[in-house]
Amino acid sequence: MAVTNQGFSSFSSDAVTYIAEKTLMVAKKNVIFQQLGEKASLPSHSSKTFQYTRYDRLALPLDALSDGVTPDNTSISISTVSAIADQWGAYINITDVADLTIKHNVMQKGIELMGLQAAETVDREIIKVLLAGTAVNFPGAVTARSGLADADVMTSAVVRKALAGLRENGAHEVDGNFMGVVDPSVEQDLNADTTFVQAASYSNIKVLQNGEIGQWLGVRFMRSNLIPTLDGAAQSSITSPASPAGTFAAANYRVSLAHYEESTGFLVKLEINTAVAFASLDSLAVTTPNTAHKFKIFIGLAAGAAADVMYQGVESTYGTGYIPKNTASVVLAPPTSGDSIAGSDIPVAASVTRGVHFSWIMGKEAFAVIDLAKLQSFVTPNAASDSDPLVQRRKAGWKLMFKSVICNQNFLKRIETGSAY
Repeated sequence: MAVTNQGFSSFSSDAVTYIAEKTLMVAKKNVIFQQLGEKASLPSHSSKTFQYTRYDRLALPLDALSDGVTPDNTSISISTVSAIADQWGAYINITDVADLTIKHNVMQKGIELMGLQAAETVDREIIKVLLAGTAVNFPGAVTARSGLADADVMTSAVVRKALAGLRENGAHEVDGNFMGVVDPSVEQDLNADTTFVQAASYSNIKVLQNGEIGQWLGVRFMRSNLIPTLDGAAQSSITSPASPAGTFAAANYRVSLAHYEESTGFLVKLEINTAVAFASLDSLAVTTPNTAHKFKIFIGLAAGAAADVMYQGVESTYGTGYIPKNTASVVLAPPTSGDSIAGSDIPVAASVTRGVHFSWIMGKEAFAVIDLAKLQSFVTPNAASDSDPLVQRRKAGWKLMFKSVICNQNFLKRIETGSAY
């Protein structure tokens, strides 16, 4: 007679899942940039606009004085930098049933996560401002982003090029050093340089900043893993159908699909754009890829001065915002305004298989972080209210109002490189 063995699988429906008291760690993002900016506060009841004023250096006299002759007076000029504060915030909504039944304190965990969210939001907005800086350095003989390859990494020569420009521009140091921020891949490129390793090991006896990795060539380098990497990609299928009818004039148009990371909102991929031939009154059709991104369509004339700037297309179904993944989209009219992207930034060279990496070296007052309202946190009381008479939910959230602005383009260098990592 055969014996039937009954193992765990036979009784698994009666087994209890043990849930550990400890929760797993959340992926850590290094928030670096806020600590490096010039801090300023905008008083209440003073609008949303903050302005810095800078008195420019006086021009030197070119001729010696003539005996008894009064020279022309020297003119004083000023420059201004202004920023308009934006309000940011988020909240969670936890029901009483979740609070009663879930093992861990969901509200407390949510509050902790929102603290990280607020800090990362501030750094994200600062990074977006710094990415728009006009002073850019590339390694070696590279003169444009499209010329980068993986081998064009951060080296002492690249750092020296940036430092030479900053010092020629009269940038001020911070406690005797300039400040540098790199991503983890560029950090490893630096660590491959024995000179940097020796200098960093020596300087680490005096670590002053969050995320600092070492001092080299008069720059205190820090690491941020929130900095985006920009990749190139092959063009999605783009057509110019006659139906539905659009208002495009007959011409060749440059079209690029921009990928934005869903979790951070950073531009992380630009498709290699091509010229699409439009007949008169054609429209534009594209289906976004089925990836974990959201998208914008940028359109510009394929030739002439208009090729220098591409604008976000007016999308017929989703307005001018982001287009979801795996979505058929139709653009009926050529854009005349909206978000723009420099034509020189497209395409990213296909030879950069690991993407374009962004780093910064900066002096004092290179950029500022202006607060109108400091970070505030809120938790609704555990009590009945008109909107929640049965106390079925509680909310917790945060908000703040701030803006980052580049104070002096001459005090800031963005460095674009490839990476071996």
